[in-house]
This record gives sequence, structure tokens and C-alpha cells, in this order.
Amino acid sequence: MPSTDQPAPFTADDYRARMTRVAESADAAGLAGVLVAPGPDMVHLTGYRPTADTERLTLLVLRAGHDPVLVVPALEAADAERAAGSPALTLRDWTDAANPYTLTAGLLDAKGRFGISDNAWALHLLALHKLLPDTSYASLTDALPMLRAVKDAAELERLAAAGAAADATYEQILKVRFSGRRESDVGRATW
Repeated sequence: MPSTDQPAPFTADDYRARMTRVAESADAAGLAGVLVAPGPDMVHLTGYRPTADTERLTLLVLRAGHDPVLVVPALEAADAERAAGSPALTLRDWTDAANPYTLTAGLLDAKGRFGISDNAWALHLLALHKLLPDTSYASLTDALPMLRAVKDAAELERLAAAGAAADATYEQILKVRFSGRRESDVGRATW
């Protein structure tokens, strides 16, 4: 049976290093920063996965030389604080009575060019651009195409372990007789 040992979870330091690497890459690419909407990039950078994708603004702001800031609705703040990367960033929550775009605009260079998640809602981008008309935006796919492609040693180790586990599982599957058996019989088999 393949090993079921799980690698140690990523730590706040791991997430801090990722956010720093992205902010520095953005700076090197001529961007004033990166705006990350909920989705795979946010999970990769913070460990935070909002429970729902809603019209309420949730945005990670990364700028070289600045602490990472996660702008999040107050009703989701407790969930965001539980994310593994939370100690590596500043959480700025907002209530329905507040304007989250004004809060976010205060974190940005008023004339900067920013990379923004491809899946960011137009509602949010247009509201920010209305407050900061001299800003410009580029999709993260175009601006930082290697955002999640570059792996550090810990990530490479985890990928190797996942590959080894998949290989070991496949080797076990090859030993199982499937022919002539019902799917329910195979499903009940103890490996």
C-alpha cells in the first residue's frame, strides 16, 4: 500500500516568501504591484480560499517594499485570519457601510500599472479605475506568466512526493485483477 504520510503544511514563512517573490517579480516587470482576486493565485499566495465568490471585494495587494495587504469583507475576516498565510500579511476588513474601493485605492500608486488576476470581476476593476483614473492594468497571465510556475525547494519536494505516491498507487493498481469482476466488487476490495 502506498504511503499515506502527508508533508508538513506550508507555513506563514512559505507564504511570505511567495508573496515577496511575486511583488519583486512585478517590480522587475515594471509593475507598481499585483492585485490578486479569489482563485488559485490567492490560495497559492496566502492559503486563503474564500467560502464563496461573491460581489463583495476580496483582494490581495502586493507591492515591492510594502507589506502584503488582504482587503476582505468583515464577515469573512475570521476565515481569512485562519489561513496559513495570514500571519504574513496585513488584513484590512471592511463593512457594508464602507467603500472597499476607497480603502483599496489608498494602498495603490495613483499612476501605477498593476497586474490583476485574470478572473477578477470587472465590477471591481472598474470601481478602482474610477477612483484612480491614471492607473492601468494588465492580466497576470500576460504580466507575470511564471507566477506559479517557478517553484522553491519545498514545493519541488512536495511535487516529487506527490509523483512518487501516484507512481506507487499505480503499481498497486496494476496488481489488481479487474477483468471479470463487477465495479462494486473492485470497490469493496481491500488494498
